[in-house]
Amino acid sequence: MNKFKVLLIFPNDYLLGVPPSNIAALAAYLKRDGFDVKLFDTTIYRIKKQTAEWDIKVKLGHVLKTNINDYIHPLETDIYEDFVKLVDEYKPDLIGINVIDSTIRYALSFIEKIKNKNIPVIVGGIGSTYHYEKILDTGLVQYACVGEGEKALSELCAKLSNDEDCTNIQNIYTKDESGNVIKNPLRPLVDINTLPVPDFTIYEDWRFFKPFKTGVFRMIPVDIDRGCPHLCTYCCTPTLRKRFKQDNCGNYYRLKDLDKVFEEMKYLLNKYDGNFVYMGCETFLAGSVERIREFARRYIKEIHLPFWTSSRLDTFTEEKTRLLSEMGCQSISVGLEHGSEKIRNDLLNKKLTNQTVIDGFKMLAKYNIHPTINNMIGLPGETREDAFETFKMNKEVSKILKGNHNLNFFIFMPFYGTPLRDVCISKNYIQDVDEIPTSLFGGSVLTMPPPCLSKEEILGLQKTSALYIGLPESFYPDIRIAERDDDEGNVMFEKLMEILKSQKLPH
Repeated sequence: MNKFKVLLIFPNDYLLGVPPSNIAALAAYLKRDGFDVKLFDTTIYRIKKQTAEWDIKVKLGHVLKTNINDYIHPLETDIYEDFVKLVDEYKPDLIGINVIDSTIRYALSFIEKIKNKNIPVIVGGIGSTYHYEKILDTGLVQYACVGEGEKALSELCAKLSNDEDCTNIQNIYTKDESGNVIKNPLRPLVDINTLPVPDFTIYEDWRFFKPFKTGVFRMIPVDIDRGCPHLCTYCCTPTLRKRFKQDNCGNYYRLKDLDKVFEEMKYLLNKYDGNFVYMGCETFLAGSVERIREFARRYIKEIHLPFWTSSRLDTFTEEKTRLLSEMGCQSISVGLEHGSEKIRNDLLNKKLTNQTVIDGFKMLAKYNIHPTINNMIGLPGETREDAFETFKMNKEVSKILKGNHNLNFFIFMPFYGTPLRDVCISKNYIQDVDEIPTSLFGGSVLTMPPPCLSKEEILGLQKTSALYIGLPESFYPDIRIAERDDDEGNVMFEKLMEILKSQKLPH
């Protein structure tokens, strides 16, 4: 008897991020349960000379250029033709797609190409959790997964393979014959210590190559937890935690046992020939100091490779930061988000004072750990004066770090399920409340009255963020010109960027 075949689709921008471990985890779970799995990864396609995220950051002066293009082999064939060909050759029994807000339309464009082939489709991910009704209403998708997907997807595959009723699977919403949505209850959250090791064989091998500082490494993702212990308003965590608590699903934030972490890490590094680790988590230092001590002891003894992870600026105590350094932490992503303490705390609920921010960066500088600083621009109600608070704080931080850092300046997106989306709607900043946010580099979806930032100002300030941070204030009149997206503005931008590069870019 032939195995039940599942074709997974990862619909996202060209070469975005490391190979996602959540899809690799789904593949491993399905394979363990006896199903066959393939992946169609859209991120390996360079469509119409698309620019990779890291190339955008190089252009904006946020990171240094590397020779990453010597290691990767993107496809430039017709992505839709290739997809249809794969479907015809593989003949999947089910197609599964993991989506976020910004990838829903793109994902459905592939299903549109094969809608007459009568292959059942399930959409999952955070995008499905908040957009299940819109997704099901398209008529292209039969099932929407709400919440975690491992057990739900496996149960669906089993029932489909046995021609059983699929309308009563926990975590899966579908429609009845009258077109009404059947909302099945949520199941308990999975015990992450029982999951199989993620299966990254579904990705192209060269997808592990990532630029870092001025080099290129084979970066292997290793998850050490699931969920987040914090309640930032630009994130969906507050509403997810509320929903899971309401439905008695268990704790949203779960730490993986260290034995499990190191078992997976050793296996993945050996199998995929990794020389750099990406510790997948929201806040690496959120655990107890005892856990961090034991993690450090084992990592130094058993792994001792350079790694990159994420944590909050209020977690960098003397001991924890020293342990990070001893383990070989090369970089850590931190969320500054905004330079104004009031906006950071009252609007974003970050609970970080300016002094905590400065102290955190000083500790990273002391132990020579180079952070990537995440910032947002275009927040609801933000003015030009507010934006310059973020530039001012980054200037101060850059001096502390002596330029040894990367920058991210993302345009704020009011994603569904986030408390800040409700704020935007209440203030009438969103003209079409059904509009689904898209790219973090593609422009703001907010329309705000003066003195708030306009859409054009937001794009211009994102474009020139590194210039405002890296050049003296005497250059500000010229940088204001460089904000514009016209011939004069773009010529000025290139001129100023050359001046900035002749100094010392963050790296």
